[in-house]
Amino acid sequence: MRKPPNTDPIPTHELLAILARALPALVRSAPGIVSLMGLMVVVQGLTPAATIFLSKWTVDGITHVVGGGEANLTLLALAWAGTALVAQLTGVASTVLQGYAADHFTVQTVTSLMRKMQALPGLDVVEDPRFHDDVETLQMGARFRPLNLTATLLGLLRSLVGVLGVAGALLTVGWWVPLVVVVGMVPLARTQIRLREMGWSLTIQRTQESRELAYDQRVSMRHEYAKEVRLYDLMPYLTGRYVSKALDYQRVMRGMRNKQVLGVLPAQALALAVTAGLFAYAVAQAGAGRLTAGAVVLVIGALAQVREGLGSVTEYLGMGTEHLRWFQKYYAFLDARPGVAPPETPRPLPARLDLRLENVGFAYRDGPPVLEGVTLHVPEGQVVAIVGENGAGKTTLIKLLLRFYDPTTGRILVGGPGEATDLRDLDPAEWRSQIAAVFQDFARFEWTLRENVLLGRPEDEAKLAETVRASGLEGVLPRLPDGLNTRIGQAFGGVDLSGGQWQKLATARALYRDARVLILDEPTAALDPRSETEVFAAFAALSRGRTTLLITHRLGSVLMADRILVMKAGRLIEDGTHAGLLARNGEYAELWRLQAGQYMEGEVEPALREPVEVEQ
Repeated sequence: MRKPPNTDPIPTHELLAILARALPALVRSAPGIVSLMGLMVVVQGLTPAATIFLSKWTVDGITHVVGGGEANLTLLALAWAGTALVAQLTGVASTVLQGYAADHFTVQTVTSLMRKMQALPGLDVVEDPRFHDDVETLQMGARFRPLNLTATLLGLLRSLVGVLGVAGALLTVGWWVPLVVVVGMVPLARTQIRLREMGWSLTIQRTQESRELAYDQRVSMRHEYAKEVRLYDLMPYLTGRYVSKALDYQRVMRGMRNKQVLGVLPAQALALAVTAGLFAYAVAQAGAGRLTAGAVVLVIGALAQVREGLGSVTEYLGMGTEHLRWFQKYYAFLDARPGVAPPETPRPLPARLDLRLENVGFAYRDGPPVLEGVTLHVPEGQVVAIVGENGAGKTTLIKLLLRFYDPTTGRILVGGPGEATDLRDLDPAEWRSQIAAVFQDFARFEWTLRENVLLGRPEDEAKLAETVRASGLEGVLPRLPDGLNTRIGQAFGGVDLSGGQWQKLATARALYRDARVLILDEPTAALDPRSETEVFAAFAALSRGRTTLLITHRLGSVLMADRILVMKAGRLIEDGTHAGLLARNGEYAELWRLQAGQYMEGEVEPALREPVEVEQ
């Protein structure tokens, strides 16, 4: 059962600290535009007070003229029209400038998020389930929170200036009048801010439920799930899940909205009573001859403007609190310190890239050990196959070597004799620049085929052509409308590839990169036997002189390896050559016999031991 939402209000000093960080960021994003916008907002805020005074002077002037006196009513009318024109023009200009400033602020905010993601070298944060909700909140909010905060701050400034200006007009009735109006509005302001905080807290608490609703909807409609959904008739189940969760979500939201409506009524009644009382007082004073007709008009207009202005201030404070709560999470994310972090002073990359694991153990957060006591040495240039059943720890071992995680116990060293360096002392980006990998769950970027191969690196036309040939993509290009420039994936109307074609593309990425370490994590899982043989022939050529780590369930492919590591339940239990491990008659020999009917040594060995030359 989920805990009830935390609706404790955020302390004022924390709100001010967040604002003190967000406001300079807004100004830095577009200083000229923000300055001009602030000036226009002040002008807009003073316009209501000017209009009220002009109305008073006009009524008093008319009264004076009717009584036989003189007044320049034409000048007053022109002044009133000019004030209205200024308000209209500054309003339009302020809206346009607000859009410009918000665009700059949004780009700056999203860029900061992306740079923070770049500064997270490991997967410890990304693969943490608690992180998904934060990312969802930040990702969705980044599109509109900067815009909304900009609009809210400007609206708050405009309303405050307007209230102060109109309150100055009420001083002509009595020094205490503005104070009474403001005090009468304070409970309403506090209530509305509190209710908005409740709404934000509930939004945060329900993010996972929102994601689950969106996920069930996506499963029911997206093409990648369509076959299983139809084969297993999942739509009734998905619809039932969605409706059940949606009704639960709506019940919670309905309760929050009812609180918002009922909670604000008493405060609104108090504010209305104060306004009505002051209006009655002004009428009584006019009846006694102590206020002019123009002064009564001023009071009527000022009370309406103050009430409206204070309502706007309250509304903007509530919205601002909500937006600042998002920025609180945003800045907490920017300030977060990951478990895997670059060293302050990285050591230079060793000349040799031998890999050495010393009693390495690892466990994911709150989980049992995945690796225990792994000790091994892989000299640079050696081709090593890593085999074992699912859950043996093979992929986790690769994650540690890539420094996506740091070992829980033990250490990983890189370098030859006398220069071995702890992997934690190297710059992760520099270390990974020496590595190419084909992952089992490789990313399917919905860009052009060319962009998918290059992955941001400079294009070498000859090298790209050889990569396309060696990876098997050459046979795919004739079926694509624009060759390498064809956009792939269906999200943006591109051409979808088969599983095998996607895997050849992932192989091409590894072939294109000049790397001293090659990691192959089930690289041919989606390929047919002929394509598998072709790709492994390319890998065999590519691996010459490079350290190669091959994770595979297809034991026929391990014949390209100089050495085979066998893992079981997180431990390294066997280490040797194919022939030596067969002679030992242990775990590897048993796995080999189980696959002997699929992979006969005489069938696969020639193709793998006579690789195709690949130009580098």
